[in-house]
Amino acid sequence: MDVIQRIKEKYDEFTNAEKQIADVVLADPRSIIESSISDLSMKAGVKSEASVVKFYKKLGLNSFQQFKVLLAQSISRAPLEIVYEDVSSEDDTKTITEKIFKATVRAILDTLNWLDIDSIERTVDLFKNAQRIIFIGFAASAAVAFDAFHKFTRIGKNCLFSNDEHIIAAILATASPSDLLVAISHTGETISVVNFAKKAKEMKMPVVTITGNRKSTLAKYSDVVLATNTKETKIRTDAMTSRIVQLVILDTIYTLLAARDPRAIENLNKSRLAVSELKY
Repeated sequence: MDVIQRIKEKYDEFTNAEKQIADVVLADPRSIIESSISDLSMKAGVKSEASVVKFYKKLGLNSFQQFKVLLAQSISRAPLEIVYEDVSSEDDTKTITEKIFKATVRAILDTLNWLDIDSIERTVDLFKNAQRIIFIGFAASAAVAFDAFHKFTRIGKNCLFSNDEHIIAAILATASPSDLLVAISHTGETISVVNFAKKAKEMKMPVVTITGNRKSTLAKYSDVVLATNTKETKIRTDAMTSRIVQLVILDTIYTLLAARDPRAIENLNKSRLAVSELKY
């Protein structure tokens, strides 16, 4: 679907509020890809987010995220831009390789300048004091969550991870305010992750979120938001570069925690010795 063309075709069927939304989208579609649903409602000057919901529903869509994905596809300059924004089909192997590596390095450095050190400090304290740390994430974020589960377990933290919603639901059912939920989501709009964060807040459990969108729905249910600063939110809505940056953020927390707790180093040495027995 060319969603921009669909908006133009449906324009006369829209209510006045929906036309205001359509006008904002058509005037600057690229900015909408980086916006939350509340951002769009404010830009359009409509009363509530419900108007935006009615707008994309009238286009035959099920969610705001689906609308943004289709919008990104409609405005991309070339098919490969959806895969990686800076890459074109005319690039050779060396050029593409350099672009990917340089973009990743740039994203890490941009996030370094973007991160709030006080938020890092607070996160380290939450990790240190948590009775259990529950890591959640799906798809690409699941790989990051599992890596963190592995790392923090090695230094003696009581960690849990699953990418099965039923298991997470069961874990949260027996959780307490002394536990910590670490939610990883590039968009911050994954329904199940948001629902689990909301459940944790209802149980007065602290939530740390690692996301590419400070204004996301997930961020609203978080005590600490550690945001990555990558170009992916411009056109691509999947996690590529951001996945690496998320790993770096967690590695930083891991290192700070280990540096401040002598028992962590002792536990790490025990873990390494145990793993060494599984190798030739």
